[in-house]
Amino acid sequence: MPGIYSIVCGMKHRSHNSALLRGLILLGLILFGIYLLYDKDLLAVALRGDSSYISYVIIAIWGVASARWLYLLHWVQRQYDTSSATFFQDLPVAEAVLARRLGHGWLAADSALKLGLLGTIVGFILMLRPLGEITAFDTSNLQIALTAMSAGMAVALYSTLSGLVCNILLRLQFQMLADAMQSLLLAQAPQEKETEK
Repeated sequence: MPGIYSIVCGMKHRSHNSALLRGLILLGLILFGIYLLYDKDLLAVALRGDSSYISYVIIAIWGVASARWLYLLHWVQRQYDTSSATFFQDLPVAEAVLARRLGHGWLAADSALKLGLLGTIVGFILMLRPLGEITAFDTSNLQIALTAMSAGMAVALYSTLSGLVCNILLRLQFQMLADAMQSLLLAQAPQEKETEK
């Protein structure tokens, strides 16, 4: 009956080549979704509706974190391809280094979410500001106030939407990277035991 060690070693050969490929497939699907939003002009509507420009910052964070994610997936792939165990000679140190590299991605995902929530607050402030400027309650003043309020609500909703979507995407991407790094550590652990004997 095969033990956990043989199952992990059997999975090693299947997963080490596929981490980068799965990452590229996921990135391709994300970019295709962005293209569809752009083609239907939904992306432009969302970005034009956010007059606070927080959505641009969130998208920039996603872009930088995704570039880092691809770099780290490529790094994991290189570790398998070169078969050099020099990085993994001290496994606790290697785990700490990998956790720190993953921490940047989790920080980016949380920052995108928090910026989306900040955009919600900014949008509500922009939405409520016109109410304080009303001096007389006639129909023309109320129409102007409602128009300004709708712009503030657009900022709140679009920035929240972009923050949530980027958070979900970054968490998915970096969870895929965490799984690949864990497989790499598990693949190197038996080699460490062999060198101790």
